Amino acid sequence: MAAAVPLLKKMTGWWRQVRSTAPSSASPANACEEGRLPESGERTEVPKEWAGTLLRLAGVESVPTLAPQEGLPVIGVARAALARFADDPQRLPRRPQMLPQLLGALNDADASGRDIAGIIARDPALAANLLKLANSALYRRHAAAIESLDRAVAVVGVEGLRHLVAVALMQPVMRTESGVFGRLPHLIWDHTQHTAVIAAGLARASGREQVFVAQLAALQQGLGAIVVVQALRDACADAGGALPDAPSLQRLLQHWSPRMGGAIARAWGLSAPVIEALAGQRDPGAAAMGPLARILATAAAQASAELEGVPQADAA
Repeated sequence: MAAAVPLLKKMTGWWRQVRSTAPSSASPANACEEGRLPESGERTEVPKEWAGTLLRLAGVESVPTLAPQEGLPVIGVARAALARFADDPQRLPRRPQMLPQLLGALNDADASGRDIAGIIARDPALAANLLKLANSALYRRHAAAIESLDRAVAVVGVEGLRHLVAVALMQPVMRTESGVFGRLPHLIWDHTQHTAVIAAGLARASGREQVFVAQLAALQQGLGAIVVVQALRDACADAGGALPDAPSLQRLLQHWSPRMGGAIARAWGLSAPVIEALAGQRDPGAAAMGPLARILATAAAQASAELEGVPQADAA
């Protein structure tokens, strides 16, 4: 848990924005009007590209890469690994047992701290992580250790509980390394956080349930992206550490992230709208995408545009 605390600090505030932050009107991603789910038949342009920005911020353009043809075997190995992951739920990240119920409670203004503590108590791993978080330097304010879940919920608050969910999603797949593959997972989570905030703002007018689905879809795509990076990192290591060219990396990350996110969502038993929103990222045109798929695509592109304005030293 100690390794996760700096990441928790980086995440401070983003969950808080979900209910209050609307998409920026200055962003180029204007396919969906603020606070409205678009109709499936609308033919407005939906910008989908988001992966190239993360690769640039990770420094891919500043390191030697293989020529496109030379990098094909590495890309092929990564794709094969991802296909195996997608077809075998045992290879995918474990779902925190009570994740859907916990996220639902955190989005319910009427849920009490005791209600939330009761949900967490039913998942030993989440309960242990909550107590560790409450007793970390980030939250602990007194010498006496916090040993009850009710007290831990009160100490960390809703913001801390949302951090807990992000860590629960992140821990199975996050590694700390240097170089491009050290920065990419951190950038992906920054991007995921921005995407979830923007997607929630776009879905807000259609009700809490749609906001919840939009958040989950963004989180699953981000988790899928980290699985893609893991497969690519392993493939590059087997090939002596050389990276494929940036366009090939971009295509791999852009195509496989929602696919892996969808595979994880199915393995975790998440709702059909979440899975459909992720599947819609592979549709060729805006008219073929469902409303939530269009919101996710718009939010992901806008999040990349916003991150590109962040100095690289602050992005990782």
